[in-house]
Amino acid sequence: MDNTQKFSGKSDIYEQSRPAYAPALIDWLKEELQLGPQTPIADIGAGTGKLTRQLLELDAPVYAVEPNADMRQKMVALLGDQANFHAIATPAEKTGLPNHSVKLITAASAFHWFDANAFRAECQRILWPEGAVCLIWNHRKLDNDINLGFRNIFSRYCPNFSGFSFERQKGTQAIERFFSAAPIEKHFDNPVRYDQAGFVGRALSASYAIIPGDDGYEEFLDALRQLFERYAADGFIEVPHQSVAFLGKV
Repeated sequence: MDNTQKFSGKSDIYEQSRPAYAPALIDWLKEELQLGPQTPIADIGAGTGKLTRQLLELDAPVYAVEPNADMRQKMVALLGDQANFHAIATPAEKTGLPNHSVKLITAASAFHWFDANAFRAECQRILWPEGAVCLIWNHRKLDNDINLGFRNIFSRYCPNFSGFSFERQKGTQAIERFFSAAPIEKHFDNPVRYDQAGFVGRALSASYAIIPGDDGYEEFLDALRQLFERYAADGFIEVPHQSVAFLGKV
């Protein structure tokens, strides 16, 4: 399947269950790059606008590039009334933005879907000379039984699962190779609190999650619910996450 279509039909569950990024990460980017009204940003692979809306709080023009129509339409419905928001229906590797038009490029939980070489060339084309790229993930910390249990359920029921997105990228050194020099790496705690519907929905929003009609789907849901009940308190569960950022030149 074309990578741009992997989330077709998932915009509602994605928007409902995917967490925002750590506010401290946004504060750090603002200070590090002196972001504000005169510093345009391109958010590439913007999805439903999870990071986009946080960048808009900087009062900067944000160009949200998202090729998937389902995801983009959800983002436009949520953010389209903001003057600094600009949705662009193109792939990451060919944004259509003018040469040297943005100071910062972000890719939040998206870089692993791109052609890295073509994306790097596009970043070089559209960035200001002093501009930077920030690759970001919400990373499930694996030093706890909740996320290890979540991973085991995916491994058992989802044939396309080969590890969480950030795990796969870090393991192949794809991030380090993307930048022209060693990037700044930052980790910000970002625990996520779910009720049962949100916890199960987060699993269903994954590109590799099986869907109704697939073998084992009901067992998959039952396993997720049982994991939730094992660790929930007062109807909620807190799942350890970090927002991980890599900021550098290309």
